[in-house]
Amino acid sequence: MMQYDFADIPAGWNRTARWFHWGTALAIFVEVPAGFAMAWTYLDGARGGPLAWLHLRASQVHHTLGLILLLAVIARLFWRWRHRAPELPVGTGAGARLAARSVQGALYLLLLLLPLSGWAALSALGAGAGYPAPQMWFFTHDGFGPGGLIPHIVTPRSWNAPGIIGYSLFAKSHVYMVWAGGVLLLLHIGGALKHHFVDRDGVLLRMMGRSPKA
Repeated sequence: MMQYDFADIPAGWNRTARWFHWGTALAIFVEVPAGFAMAWTYLDGARGGPLAWLHLRASQVHHTLGLILLLAVIARLFWRWRHRAPELPVGTGAGARLAARSVQGALYLLLLLLPLSGWAALSALGAGAGYPAPQMWFFTHDGFGPGGLIPHIVTPRSWNAPGIIGYSLFAKSHVYMVWAGGVLLLLHIGGALKHHFVDRDGVLLRMMGRSPKA
């Protein structure tokens, strides 16, 4: 059985925090592949090719889940504002504490900016600019455009319209932030595995609802 270096392990995360954490992880696990599938099948979707059905389903999943994630992250941040995070184990160095808090903070920021940038890109390229309304909202309704359930947050315009603020800016920002998020996620997972297998301090077990055995 794995032995831990510290007998006095701080209290772990409660059930609400664990639901937020693992629910977000599961959503990302679905959201990112759906986004890549949507991008890879874009031309087939526009031309009505054999993969048009996949483009439609991937778009529905990616757009709908993205807005759900945005709402969930806002709720999670509100919860964190009202509930203090457990302390890191005694003996964790100042550099490790700073790295952990920095990566977590950056992940929270990206979890807000990614869906917002995607929402802005869809708004900029919405039906009002001569393009079909993006498919979303639980797979049955057009979320954007006149009468849609989801409002535009920027004015729809042609992709090649003059000016900086447009689809290209938001779409490129969205893609760059996806890759940045991937790097941060690897750091986050790597840090958790280091705590579990190298430091053996029970940090990972706290997010799994288990207490480390001394």
